[in-house]
Amino acid sequence: MDFNQNDADDARPHIGMAPLVDIVLLLICFYLLVMQSMQSRTDDQIELPKMANHETAEVAPAELVVNIDAQGVFNLNGEAIEPTSLGGYLQSERERAQISGAQLNVVIRADGRQHYGLLDAALNACREAGLPGATIRTTEGRP
Repeated sequence: MDFNQNDADDARPHIGMAPLVDIVLLLICFYLLVMQSMQSRTDDQIELPKMANHETAEVAPAELVVNIDAQGVFNLNGEAIEPTSLGGYLQSERERAQISGAQLNVVIRADGRQHYGLLDAALNACREAGLPGATIRTTEGRP
């Protein structure tokens, strides 16, 4: 007769820690990749102008991001473009969005040190493309 209780202890279910650690590491990697892709559309070289209005801070992210740096270089979703071709590209994207039934949102991020005529040119390109509006991204603070 065997009165050893160790066999009964082995029959109870237990939770393995190794699979839990693997899952947590996979989730961390997933969130890091998602955050990297969300930040890839912004340009760190652009100093956004300061604005006292806080309503723009709650605007949802856009499908198209236009960056204008201090030297006047236009950048659309990470690719450099000529300012004269911006209107045509926005119009084709608007038509594509209409076909799919989506609304095209455009965010313009202009460096506060650049000539504001370039910002006006970007807004005119949005107007000529038939967009209902565009969002100008700023930071909080006093001008």
